[in-house]
Amino acid sequence: MSGGRSSSWIPHELRWLSKQIRPHFHWHLASFLCITAGSLLALLTPLVLKWLIDQIIPRRQTGLLLVAVCLIFLGYQGKTALTSLGNYLMLTAAQKMGLSLRMSLLRHLDTLSADYYENTPVGTVIYPFKEPIEEISYFGSDLLPAILRTLLTTCFTLTTMFLLSPALTLAVLPLVPIFLITRQHFRRRLTVDADTVQGDRVSWNKFLEEHLPSVIPIQLLGQERRQERRAFRLLAWAIRSQQQLFRTGVWFTVCTSLAVVLAMSGVIGYGGWRVLDGTLSLGGLVAFYSFVTQLFDPLSGAAELYARAQTTFASIRQVQAVLAVRPSVTDSPSAVPTVPEHPAQINFVAVEFGYERQKGMLRIPSLRIMPGEQIAIAGENGAGKSTLAKLLTRIYDVDSGSVCIGGEDVRSLCLDSLRRQVCYLPRDPVLFDGTLASNLRFVKFAASDHELREVVRCAGLSAFVGTLPDGLRQRVGPGGCQLSGGQRQRLAIARALLQQPQILILDEATSCLDPSSEALVLRDIRRWLGVSTLIVVSHRLSTVSTFDRVLVLSGGRIVEDGSPDAFISSHHTAYSKLFSDAPQTVESATSESLL
Repeated sequence: MSGGRSSSWIPHELRWLSKQIRPHFHWHLASFLCITAGSLLALLTPLVLKWLIDQIIPRRQTGLLLVAVCLIFLGYQGKTALTSLGNYLMLTAAQKMGLSLRMSLLRHLDTLSADYYENTPVGTVIYPFKEPIEEISYFGSDLLPAILRTLLTTCFTLTTMFLLSPALTLAVLPLVPIFLITRQHFRRRLTVDADTVQGDRVSWNKFLEEHLPSVIPIQLLGQERRQERRAFRLLAWAIRSQQQLFRTGVWFTVCTSLAVVLAMSGVIGYGGWRVLDGTLSLGGLVAFYSFVTQLFDPLSGAAELYARAQTTFASIRQVQAVLAVRPSVTDSPSAVPTVPEHPAQINFVAVEFGYERQKGMLRIPSLRIMPGEQIAIAGENGAGKSTLAKLLTRIYDVDSGSVCIGGEDVRSLCLDSLRRQVCYLPRDPVLFDGTLASNLRFVKFAASDHELREVVRCAGLSAFVGTLPDGLRQRVGPGGCQLSGGQRQRLAIARALLQQPQILILDEATSCLDPSSEALVLRDIRRWLGVSTLIVVSHRLSTVSTFDRVLVLSGGRIVEDGSPDAFISSHHTAYSKLFSDAPQTVESATSESLL
């Protein structure tokens, strides 16, 4: 119980930080020893001054004068060298901790599910990697050594002062609680102000993440001034919050400096009186005054250290908040490590699913997809086509019912193995700032050049690659920005084929291709997949009509399941109504040649 009570007096941010420091404790210990030795050497100069004034100068001991000079040099230079070494060791530990924190944060973010990324702006996701971890690292590299120096200097100095003059020390000592009480008074305000600064930084970062990629659309809409006004407001709020934190820190400094002024006045007055009555030597007064200066100098700077510590604590709370987020889709404790290595039957049984504000938007009482079957899914916007596909890869988990592959509920399969066998390809693929080859090898690092050429041919990219000066070594730019929309989709399709999945889901993944190019790509995909299952989500009649089986969704329900020919023969089906305004020979999709 006593241990629990004592730990409650320690801020939870410090308890969390101590866990991050623990793996690098040996670096911190070495730094602590150096700083301790430096703090001890800081006591040397005032004592040597006392010796110089009281004995060496009055007795004209020239030989000892050189010794005193050497000792003063040792005190100053030794303190500087040892403190610098301690700071370097602390910086090394802080950098290692910052690296570990960033990697821990990245690994944690890699586990979070789609709902987190859909509900959290990109700027908010990225921000903890920047200022918060920089602040936490600063605590280890600069702030913690400064705090250690302050504590050690205070303890060593008070002890030496008491040995030198107990009466003067007792006169000064009551002023120390004044500083501590003042610190406690300002603590809550500094915490609130530091959190406000962090919040304003996040808001500004979110604005930049949203604004900069959208500059051209903003120009086309003629809304530059509106965005600039918004930016000005955000920056003004950030400046005001920083000014408020600074003002609070200034008041803290002013109030705490009162203790310093009172201490100096007391030492000069009371100490001078004791020198006059012969109970204290002049050297003792000079040494004591030096110790008081040495005592309150770090205490005066402690106001700034405390304000900066509150900023660090706010950063710690921000990182803790991200690490506290739990993924909604996880491996179960009894997860099966592999899925079938051959095409397996897919079953939806009494499935219900809804997003946070759309409960029950998808309901599928029963659906069976046979091994190796190739089907299309059609329906109006918002009908649940993409949602149905995403349930297969566990981007989301069903609210009730089950989705099974080969008789196994996907929730009982390991996510890694499930997603190796079930490949979901969205309309807007993710490409990386590298070469065509590096983007392809993202799913299969050891893929040979021959394998790359084969999937490139299958995706209809061979002619394009042949025109490039560097071929597959051509860089594609951030997000594939140097490629057209159709080329990005073809590259993503080639990468998916290289993965050789048992189930391939194309969710509008060929929408940027013109109808004839799309038909050729789908034909080659079917040949490549062989007996694997293919599921294509599309709004195009020319695409859907090439499949023997089509699922038509409306309002989150499968309203029709059959062949296009059977639907066309009846003019009253949902399929017929869906494509009544889209003749097979006319496509509304943008041609790849125009991109």
